[in-house]
Amino acid sequence: MQFTPFISDIEIPFYTSLASLKLNHDKLDDSTRKVLGFYELRPLDPPETSCRMHIAGNALVTDDVPLDAFRAEGVVKNFNTAEDYRAADKAALLRENGRKIWDAITDGSIYSSPSLLASFLILSFADLKKYTFSYWFAFPAIHSNPPWVAEQQSRSLNIPERNALVDAVRAWRYQVDKKQHGFFLAKKIRHISPRSPPKSSTATDPASNVDQLGHDSYQNPLWEVSSLSSYETGFFEDVGAEDCYVCFVDPSNYPGAPGWVLRNLLILIRQKWKLDRAQILRYRDISSPTMEPQSTVLILKSESSVNRDGASDLQQLVMPKLSGWERNNSGKLSGRTVNLTEHMNPHRIADQSVDLNLKLMKWRISPGLNLDVIKDTKCLLLGAGTLGCYVARNLLAWGVRTITFVDNGSVSFSNPVRQPLYNFQDCLDGGAKKAICAAKALLEIYPGVCSKGHVLSIPMVGHPIVDTDNAKHDYECLKDLIDQHDAIFLLMDTRESRWLPTVMGKAAGKVVMNAALGFDTFVCMRHGTTGKSNEPSLGCYFCNDIVAPANSAKSQTLDQQCTVTRPGVAAMASSLLVELFISVLQQPDASSIPSSQMEEALHPLGIVPHQIRGFLSTFSNTVVTGRNYEFCSACSDNILHTFINDGWEFVRRAINETGYIEEVSGLKEVQQLAEEALVSLELEDSEDSGSDLI
Repeated sequence: MQFTPFISDIEIPFYTSLASLKLNHDKLDDSTRKVLGFYELRPLDPPETSCRMHIAGNALVTDDVPLDAFRAEGVVKNFNTAEDYRAADKAALLRENGRKIWDAITDGSIYSSPSLLASFLILSFADLKKYTFSYWFAFPAIHSNPPWVAEQQSRSLNIPERNALVDAVRAWRYQVDKKQHGFFLAKKIRHISPRSPPKSSTATDPASNVDQLGHDSYQNPLWEVSSLSSYETGFFEDVGAEDCYVCFVDPSNYPGAPGWVLRNLLILIRQKWKLDRAQILRYRDISSPTMEPQSTVLILKSESSVNRDGASDLQQLVMPKLSGWERNNSGKLSGRTVNLTEHMNPHRIADQSVDLNLKLMKWRISPGLNLDVIKDTKCLLLGAGTLGCYVARNLLAWGVRTITFVDNGSVSFSNPVRQPLYNFQDCLDGGAKKAICAAKALLEIYPGVCSKGHVLSIPMVGHPIVDTDNAKHDYECLKDLIDQHDAIFLLMDTRESRWLPTVMGKAAGKVVMNAALGFDTFVCMRHGTTGKSNEPSLGCYFCNDIVAPANSAKSQTLDQQCTVTRPGVAAMASSLLVELFISVLQQPDASSIPSSQMEEALHPLGIVPHQIRGFLSTFSNTVVTGRNYEFCSACSDNILHTFINDGWEFVRRAINETGYIEEVSGLKEVQQLAEEALVSLELEDSEDSGSDLI
């Protein structure tokens, strides 16, 4: 007899769930994973599409199926490479999964999970870069040998039989686990209609079941339904063979071709129950009294083999052969391929693609890499020029989702060739504001980033305040932005413009990253913060100075006012600065990493230096560690305490009053001591010279 094979029907979310599982959890592990399938009764579907195995989007994580659906137990093996997928020993894999069914039947564990009779296997390969999925389903079916044949033509249940059976099955389902629902036993309990008392006749007289009006006196039979395991406890005892039914839920709408799961059920009947004849009920009815009965009854028999003693041997010791690989749309025994880009939202594709390379790092190279802390860190970029553009692009590549620009300049015609977030159109009509334009450019590159631009001037030491209200407004905006972000990047053109953000960043306990360029040199550094470590704090950009910042652009020629550097220096410095920043974030307390020479084995990305100084003339980099200076003009305790206490008033005086910063920080006293030491040294030199003359 013929059987209707399953057709795989996969929901789109399942592919994305499988890809996420591979990328985030399984990685290089290609061992099988459990997956739950289900099939349904769809009596109105065309026969050729009725027998479907559904794989829901949550099939990898759920252990439940929809109401009125029937469980199928499956596994998926997601290979690491396309070559492994194509070269897999498919016959061995089919035998391995068929063996599970055979063993469950043999040892009786099939009774606790009859849904194993509807097992399936998925071989797959997910190309996570192209969003293509190759897969091949197998529905292992154990062959019966000798085969079963129909003893007579199938018959349908009548309406009273159908209605009574549907009620009995529904009542039984409420009492048992869903693993039992697809396969069950049923027996018909006949009773005499009170309206039609039987005629006096012998039990063997067929006419004894017919009343004087010619009606069947066994009307409206009762059904009793139970699990497959009830066969072992005498469910069919004292019941006529014509009233005993082995039932399975049959999704096939072909009248003469039962569903695929019957093949394994017949193995159970023969192997476990040692029967060579069975009355099979293809249960296909749903609770719709207006429909014609769909369930049909088959009487099947199988010729038993005969052993040397002439006795019938219905139990086989060796598992018979199997089949079950699904055919593709062309009718060939081959897998299928689906391209998800046709079904996915482009923004969702972008979200997953941005993180792909980063998550692949965790497979083998850096398993301890914490990507979530990178994604959740909010970065404030002070300066949207050459450094700002390159830093933003590198942060985006690392998966940072919040990038805010601060700049008061406009895009000039000299910018686009060196600053990759701008183009020629941005230079027209006087030039677009850099901060706004840079934020817009990031959104065009990746719509999932939260990027904003703020046009404001940072109050600078050496540049006296002209409009106090505007300067105070800019200060307050800058303070709010620093409070709202986790990391501050100092990427401005001048030294003095970095002073106030340095003070504010350390006072707020933020991670402060700094990069500065020369013609063929650069420095990348992280500013020290007040951490929990007993080690001295690391220094800031101003810790090597013994004078306060001043107006560095005053009386400079054009080549000194512009950032004249070798074009590659900015890109190199920006890349190193971002890599240093990412390394800082990998520590549990990013603000208090004390030493640059920590052991590489203790950090997922190696050491975390304090400063990197690059020299393009010799193509070399030097790692430097500098401690904070107790009289630093930006990060000393005196400066920080005064700023925290006085706020804007301190900033106003620092900008307008020459010598105020030196006085607060203690640099003035240091300078006086230095002058006194110099005078003393000169006097000693004079005395030594006088002695020589004598």
